[in-house]
Amino acid sequence: MTETTPTTTKKTLAVVSIILGAVSILLCWILPILWVVVAIVGVVLGFLSRSREPQARRLALVGIILSFIGIALNIGSMILGAILVAQYMQR
Repeated sequence: MTETTPTTTKKTLAVVSIILGAVSILLCWILPILWVVVAIVGVVLGFLSRSREPQARRLALVGIILSFIGIALNIGSMILGAILVAQYMQR
């Protein structure tokens, strides 16, 4: 008799990428330097997922997009913080 193993669909990297991207967006105004690093990790995991988990390509794409948005928002938050500090120091 031959044994057949059920096919499992792994989507772990893609789901973690989505979670990291969403968290970096939600918390971009608190410690943006930390969350930009989290978003970069989300991008890396998203691209790894696209190559290692072919059944999760759409989820990986969502994670990559969310992480790039998180990077942009965190950088914008850092710039806004620098502008506000510069204006405060001029007083």
